Amino acid sequence: MQKMTTSDYYKYKSAIETANKSDDKESLRKIQLQLIANYGLDNPDVRELLRIFKYSV
Repeated sequence: MQKMTTSDYYKYKSAIETANKSDDKESLRKIQLQLIANYGLDNPDVRELLRIFKYSV
């Protein structure tokens, strides 16, 4: 799996926060799939980003 850059981390965090504010579960689901596919669940940044999801998707 590739390593997440700081820039990518903040892009994902911003996208998650935007989806949370608009209650967009579909966008959250897509973000979750991208995070896992690109970085895997073993990545601590991925685990941290998934914790800020407003909904379980």
